[in-house]
Amino acid sequence: MTLSELTGAVTALTKETGLYLKSMLGNLQEGHIHAKGQMDFVTAVDKESEKRLVTGLTPLLPGAGFIAEEGTSSLKGDRVNWIIDPLDGTTNFIHGVSPFSISIALMDGDELVLGVIHDPVADECFSAWQDGPALLNGMEIHTSQCPTINRALIATGFPYTDFTYIDEYLT
Repeated sequence: MTLSELTGAVTALTKETGLYLKSMLGNLQEGHIHAKGQMDFVTAVDKESEKRLVTGLTPLLPGAGFIAEEGTSSLKGDRVNWIIDPLDGTTNFIHGVSPFSISIALMDGDELVLGVIHDPVADECFSAWQDGPALLNGMEIHTSQCPTINRALIATGFPYTDFTYIDEYLT
């Protein structure tokens, strides 16, 4: 299977799993949310999403291992490993707001060779593979041609675990 074909299969899996996430938005039960650390949460939905992803990815590359945020699989591949964040943006999800996404990458040795990020609410799926184009919902995308930073749009997020520079963020 080529990296292009593999990316297509991973994209389909993230969209399928994204439907599950979307169906669970606003339906968390008391006791399904647990703190892993300060502002670092895990839900039953994170765990189920990861289980679905590991199950779907396993036959795509038999022998590949997993670096999975919620520990669904501890199988490490000799060379090739999937990296999975099954619900990237759990805090947003808990509060019933977007954005949140599914993030999957594939490492071959120390090199990232494939990545897929799917936002199920916006129905946006970003993907790319080594020596291939960057795609949004299957259409090629490019960086801005903006010549200077004062005309560019720049967006950032706020830290949620290391507050060392929080004052600088807020000024």
